[in-house]
Amino acid sequence: MGVSNRPNDIAELEGKVVVITGASRGIGKSIATAFAAVGAKVVLAARTREALEQAAADLKKGGADALSVPTDVTDADAVQQLIERTLNVYKRVDILVNNAGVGYFGPVVDFAPDDWDTVLNSNLKAVYLCAKYALPPMLTQGGGQIINVLSIAAKVAFEASAAYCAAKAGALALTKVLASEVRRQNIRVTAVLPGSVHTPFWDDVPMHPDFAQMLKPEHVADTVVSICGQPSGMVTEEVVVMPPLGIL
Repeated sequence: MGVSNRPNDIAELEGKVVVITGASRGIGKSIATAFAAVGAKVVLAARTREALEQAAADLKKGGADALSVPTDVTDADAVQQLIERTLNVYKRVDILVNNAGVGYFGPVVDFAPDDWDTVLNSNLKAVYLCAKYALPPMLTQGGGQIINVLSIAAKVAFEASAAYCAAKAGALALTKVLASEVRRQNIRVTAVLPGSVHTPFWDDVPMHPDFAQMLKPEHVADTVVSICGQPSGMVTEEVVVMPPLGIL
């Protein structure tokens, strides 16, 4: 895919292999589309096989090099297989975008333990697992990038959001620790903290912000691609993306 209409610092992403979790819809799908637009090879991962394969097929119709790998990112074996499949097809992993996650909401006193585990696993454990298995090939090849798409909830507490806020805050701490562990191996780790984004995430949330005040998935996707296109040393571990009245 051509990149002649893109800034020069983005052109270096052409041919890079990018693994994106939660890529069947919403922010993840937009991130995959944005990377494909600059000529990257995109590996789409999510649990919903049909939607995931359709997302990959849509990208291929536009000329993208795209691979769909159905994956439960909370399962270690499944994540390991995702990375192995990527290496089998593309021989390397240049960029990992941890975007998958779910949100259940309610006051702590009423919150089910199983729901707590689900939120923590999908938003925190999954980030750890994907990083753990993507790092060995990055270390072998001498560099790479990990982008953790989190939420402003990592820094700001909201009522009835204990599990979600705790998971995102934990993932932000994980980002900072991981960045310090691997920066000397030429691996950059960055957290992106958007405010509210208009995606299907809100479909089952009866009380939500005004959709007109929300970011669009494309705003987050453009930020992620821009970070990955920056020269080493130009980006810190944390990037905050805020809409005018965003919350989660």
